[in-house]
Amino acid sequence: MAKSSGSYILDTSALISLGSVHILEQVLKVFSVTTTGSVIRELEDFARYGDKYGSIAREVLAWKSKLVIESCETKEPIKYIEPTDNELYSLALQKGLPLVTDETKLVHHARKNIEVYFTTLFLVMLAEARHFTKKEALHKLEELRDIRNWRNNIIYITTRNQLELLSP
Repeated sequence: MAKSSGSYILDTSALISLGSVHILEQVLKVFSVTTTGSVIRELEDFARYGDKYGSIAREVLAWKSKLVIESCETKEPIKYIEPTDNELYSLALQKGLPLVTDETKLVHHARKNIEVYFTTLFLVMLAEARHFTKKEALHKLEELRDIRNWRNNIIYITTRNQLELLSP
């Protein structure tokens, strides 16, 4: 389990997930969130559309002033991931901070060299810290699963198991 307070680097998928279940504000109150200009540009690209992800991206961008935005040169890219993800990976490596994402491919390739977590980590940590109840966290997880079309994937199953272990 990650630190219960501190700093994290988030990618586009993590920010979209947090925005989709309306917990980004809580996360930004409790944790320091760093991202890159590339992620902001991806969010701006999403925001141009009138679909659900466009709407979520606009909500996330409304919190842009609360994000630490940094850039980082990619010195040791991972062959199988996108340039934006490589920049985030490099930043996490350079700063010694955990990277938070919903990209299973990124988790798989980066976990050998950095701490990397799925976004649902914040649901567990916020529930543990009593920012919301176990029942509310489970509801948000169900909502996130439906919005992100996860069905019963590994992110959903492991987070549900972690939340079920919490006291009511």
